Amino acid sequence: MGNNIRFGIFTLVGIIAIILSIFAVGNFSLKKTYNIYVEFDNIAGLTRKAKVKMAGVDIGVLREVSLDNGKAKLKLSIDKNVVLYKNSYARVVSMGVIGTKYIEIVQEDTSQPKLKNLDTIQGQKDCSLESFLTRITTQINKALNNDKYGNMMENLADSIFSLRDILDTLAAQNEKIENTFTNLDQFSKDLVSMSSENVPNLRETIEQIKDISKKLDVLINRIYDGDGPISTLINDEKMSKDLKETVESAKEIVKGLNKTITRSSKLSLHWNYTGRYNTRDSKFRNDVGISIMPNNEKFYYIGIANVADASLVTDQNERNNINRLEALLGFRKKHSEVFGGAIRGKAGIGFGYSFFSPVCDAYKGLKLNLKTYDFTRKDFGPQIDFSAKYGITKWLHAGISLEDIYYKPSFTPSIRIEIDDQDLAAMLGIIGIAAVASK
Repeated sequence: MGNNIRFGIFTLVGIIAIILSIFAVGNFSLKKTYNIYVEFDNIAGLTRKAKVKMAGVDIGVLREVSLDNGKAKLKLSIDKNVVLYKNSYARVVSMGVIGTKYIEIVQEDTSQPKLKNLDTIQGQKDCSLESFLTRITTQINKALNNDKYGNMMENLADSIFSLRDILDTLAAQNEKIENTFTNLDQFSKDLVSMSSENVPNLRETIEQIKDISKKLDVLINRIYDGDGPISTLINDEKMSKDLKETVESAKEIVKGLNKTITRSSKLSLHWNYTGRYNTRDSKFRNDVGISIMPNNEKFYYIGIANVADASLVTDQNERNNINRLEALLGFRKKHSEVFGGAIRGKAGIGFGYSFFSPVCDAYKGLKLNLKTYDFTRKDFGPQIDFSAKYGITKWLHAGISLEDIYYKPSFTPSIRIEIDDQDLAAMLGIIGIAAVASK
């Protein structure tokens, strides 16, 4: 092969490589597209060539960014096969807490006229985590600097004002409250003392009853087989039957006490509070409840979701969703759990999985939950929520959830506080022992 031929092949390969590089890093595409414009107040964090998506599917790419009358004007290149309508709007969405941002196109009414090349649609307000934190900080400052407890129509400010009212009431009743907490503290100490002192005594009593039961069996056999007047009396069929039934009852009581003491030692209770901020409707909501775990393989949960004062809620849809009962029964393995019951007032089921630690103790472990409920919703199907929670401490957990994935997904950060109540668990254990012993 001659040098000229080799040089020609090398030159051709180089040209092809340059062309491919230009298409890879430049804004070139072989697809047929049309362009639309979108205006945003703020596009911080959005990079050039960011993807354009609809319903999670890539439909285009960001081509140009310019400033027009103080707003960011974006030129989007859309696939020719994708039809958009006049009522469509765009928003900037993050793939995660610190993930890459992209532009999402949302449209609901396909009866509107179709968008044409170079048409303009509006961009929704920034729904990123940075914007959310800024709005929260602004509302807190507004509430704290207002002489009359701020603007009651704002969500977070409303919570702060309610807390101030509670604190004013507590201050007025300070002496009575101090006495009440003193009595509760003394009661708790007495209860713990009672539990720690009586459990050994109960065990000793059980052993004594067992010993007495064995001796009674021997004594009854001797008396029954003897020839004296007592034997004659005992051999009476009715008396013999009554005596045997009494002995059997004593044995059953001993078995019941042993079983109850074993169960009460594994019982644990946790008071729960969860604060959630829904970015779709910009509302802060609160959940409270109690988790009862008789052992590591089973749990019950009773609580109230979306706790609020109904007299302060004017929106009818919001009023229908406040103060909803939650009652769940769940079963657990080492790292997974399944549960069902009433979820926010509707029948539902769910599944959870914990990484790095058992699901019953998610401290310093990542826990994922998927739950579905409200199966009677006709137009949109049941509501599906997915959440992730990380245990920062044994009592504080931070979480992120995506609510109503199928219909209108909303990004919802949350904080969860869990308080272990050993005193209440001990009291329930003592009550169970007393109930068995009284039979």
